[in-house]
Amino acid sequence: MKTTSEWWWGYWNNEKLKESLQGGIHHLVAKYLLWKYEIHLEQQGQNGYSHTRFDRIISPELEHIAPTTEPEIKPDGYDDYDNEFRNQYLNCLGNYLLLSKSHNCAVGNIPFAEKLATYTHNEQQREIQSLVRENGVWSKEIIQHRKDKIIGFIMDNC
Repeated sequence: MKTTSEWWWGYWNNEKLKESLQGGIHHLVAKYLLWKYEIHLEQQGQNGYSHTRFDRIISPELEHIAPTTEPEIKPDGYDDYDNEFRNQYLNCLGNYLLLSKSHNCAVGNIPFAEKLATYTHNEQQREIQSLVRENGVWSKEIIQHRKDKIIGFIMDNC
């Protein structure tokens, strides 16, 4: 990417890339970026191991950690589904997780504590467990923190 902010050098520069990662992202692109992020997490302090191949995940799907439909049973472990949450946090990289189709179907729209208990299969899932240890709520702040980590990785490595 170009690092200039001068528009005549090209529309796509680092600023435009970072801006494009803030909102909703096409699901195929998000799957690829989350797979690359998984490889990055796997390599942290683990030399000598090969990274996860994309085809190792059987029928990969993009999971919304906080489901797109607000759960009816309260407390559910998710932040309030207000307009800000729906517009800025529900469909962003911080709320997405790459799961196998069978895992995604199994967790669906269940309370967050139950969903979190199933997140044991890869580094991103374990990362999510470590992010919510304090109060057990998948909040706007945690989603934003995770999104910032993923975007930081993309900007530095992709």
